Amino acid sequence: MKSIFNKFDSYVLVIKYDGSIIFANDKLLKKLKYEEEELYNFNIQDILVTKYNEIINILEYSKDTTIDLSLYSKSKEIIKVYSDISVDYFKKNKEIFIISKDIRHKYYTIEDLENLLDNSGMMIYIKDKDSRYLYVNKSLSKISLVNQEDMLGLSMQDYLPKDLYKIHQESDKEVLRLKQDRHYNQKITIDGEEVWYDVYKSPIYDENGDFKYMTSTIRDITIEKILEDEVYKSYTQINNLDINNLNNIDMYNLLKHIGEKIVSATNADGLSILLYDKDEKSLIPYIKLAGALEGLKGIDKIPIRNDEEYKNMIYGEYDGLKLVDEYSIKYDVNEDYFKSVKYIGSYKIQLYDEFIGILNISYKYDYIPTYNRDDIMRSMCNGIAMVIKNCRLSEEIKNENEKRKLVELELENYLDIAADLVSTFDKNGKFLKVNENWTKLLGWDKEDLINKSYVNFVHPDDVNNYRSFKNMKDTTATLTNRYIHKDGRYIWLDWNFRYDEKKSIIIGTAKDITEQKDMEIQKRKLEEKIHLERIKNEFFANISHEFRTPINIILGTIQLIKKNIENNNIGIENLNRHSDTIKQNSYRLLRLVNNLIDISKVDIGYYNLKPSNHNIINIIEDITLSVADYIEHKDINLIFDTDTEEVITSCDPDKIERVMLNLLSNAIKHTPEDGSIEVNITTDDDNIIVSVKDSGGGIPSDKLDIIFDRFRQANNLLTRRCEGSGIGLSLVKAIVEMHGGKIQAYSSIGNGTEFVFNIPIKLLDNKKEYEYNYDSKDFQIEKCHIEFSDIYSL
Repeated sequence: MKSIFNKFDSYVLVIKYDGSIIFANDKLLKKLKYEEEELYNFNIQDILVTKYNEIINILEYSKDTTIDLSLYSKSKEIIKVYSDISVDYFKKNKEIFIISKDIRHKYYTIEDLENLLDNSGMMIYIKDKDSRYLYVNKSLSKISLVNQEDMLGLSMQDYLPKDLYKIHQESDKEVLRLKQDRHYNQKITIDGEEVWYDVYKSPIYDENGDFKYMTSTIRDITIEKILEDEVYKSYTQINNLDINNLNNIDMYNLLKHIGEKIVSATNADGLSILLYDKDEKSLIPYIKLAGALEGLKGIDKIPIRNDEEYKNMIYGEYDGLKLVDEYSIKYDVNEDYFKSVKYIGSYKIQLYDEFIGILNISYKYDYIPTYNRDDIMRSMCNGIAMVIKNCRLSEEIKNENEKRKLVELELENYLDIAADLVSTFDKNGKFLKVNENWTKLLGWDKEDLINKSYVNFVHPDDVNNYRSFKNMKDTTATLTNRYIHKDGRYIWLDWNFRYDEKKSIIIGTAKDITEQKDMEIQKRKLEEKIHLERIKNEFFANISHEFRTPINIILGTIQLIKKNIENNNIGIENLNRHSDTIKQNSYRLLRLVNNLIDISKVDIGYYNLKPSNHNIINIIEDITLSVADYIEHKDINLIFDTDTEEVITSCDPDKIERVMLNLLSNAIKHTPEDGSIEVNITTDDDNIIVSVKDSGGGIPSDKLDIIFDRFRQANNLLTRRCEGSGIGLSLVKAIVEMHGGKIQAYSSIGNGTEFVFNIPIKLLDNKKEYEYNYDSKDFQIEKCHIEFSDIYSL
């Protein structure tokens, strides 16, 4: 009997009526950390937290009962169990049996866990050390075309193709070699179609460190990959302005292909993509698949009845999978179709603030979705929005290209009939084409001019005005000079040039202003040219200065080091100081490049958050305290205050860190010695509210509207006193808004500046909550050096 009890998955304890312990199975002995001989010398009262009389009293009223017990282990640790207590024969005597399990097993069963895994939407398995299945869920058995029960005991080699089995075998070996989890994407081809899986493998070892099991989850990510590839492909075509390839983008077939993949992955009975027509104030059924063909048959557009309905659409009131009876949006569809539909999932397609349309999927009565895919569908709709936006942009570029061809054709005709002088030059200043008016005005025939340089015809004093031909970068330019007539006299010409960078030619038109030329007109033209140059120079001034200054410092420091080496006059202290100078200015360049890359990603929609659930209070507090040494070095007082210690919300910790470092860097720049910087965190029902306030000189109230604009700073004084490209606050604003929050600045001259932003409190559904682990201290300091690299006194 003892050997049987030792095979139980429960804790078995047998006692006499006086409480003497006469048997405990191996599982219980191990749990209590006792040897068999030790425990048999005890009475149950020695290991029982509650009084033994309570058990006897319970048995008097009921022969069998179930209660919760607490037991002391050998180390006095309290073990909580729930126990079935009964009286039965043991070695021919009536004794008390206490059969127990850990208290946690009271609330769930293995069947509950298996049911959860079967409906998780992922393929899951557990293999033993011989690679034979100990457990597979229904999703894996379904795709393997082998019954769930029949797969137990099988190896992948028994049913997978040899090449696919080899891939799994190699990844298993890698996991076992590294003795750690592995997460990777895997591509396979099934019936000529590429299928992508997200695979996670984790090894499990016994108490001796020997490999015991391999667990794995597999998720189909084919649709995400298709969207990612199509977004990248369309963006690349547009970015490269490859007009020929742009003509081949077929948005309808692209969205249809994506829709077919969604139908296959979700087992939906119908799918439609309705695009919003702003002019018509209607939804246009653009893609109709499977059952949606029947439901939207003969419907070309669905009018939006009022503003309230439109607002409900763009704010997601209809978002998610719902029963038809609970579905609020009512299209003018065929009523018979809804009679055969039980569930409808409606998801908005939106890019930033632009509402693009709605994606709908439907399920009939004979199929009930086993789990909700709302989060996946919303993510797909974000990708679809980018695909549609890029396709539309490519179509606009294609149309503009057609218009350009028409304009070029009109220009060809204009060259012959224009009243002005018209000509095209190459970058070296040679005439490529001229109209007939050159002969009428200057007496030169086309044969006299073509392939000749302008130098042969321009007054010697005006030749230098054309030096910009070889390095011309402006799209337009104006010029006034004197051209020699064939009879030897000079004619004043007023030129307008346009540079076609793609063709590397300059198109110029000129008027005879010999009689009209006067100082007032020349002055006005010169002012216009200066104005154009000033606008261009202002736009690039900050970035040019930001690149030039650290580069000059780096080059100068290197030259100084080289000079000292030549003179054998270099010490470790000086070398370290020069090294720090080079490192700091390299960081400045790195920070500028990082900001430029990130702000470009924001513009094209590739700057994505990686959100998960975190205690955002800890994140903000830790990054604030990590820069305390910097602030103390500046003789500035740092004050941190919060009205709560923990708020778990969805956020991207790296991006929140970027926001705080940028705001703290700005505060340090503009706060004088003996000043103060205050970081304060408050909460309301829906938001975390963060304030970063300094005691600096402040910003004029009329400049607060522009400080978040790219390449803008409040005034020239700030630009000269504190280095900065003007990108940081623009990036901060973008990150906060991507989290669903807003940022504002409050300031006035002499009263410091306060930046206040909020992050909505929300949790990701069905996501494991992770405690945010910061990088090593050295790496954290390195990031602070980069962010604060333009503070010279560091």
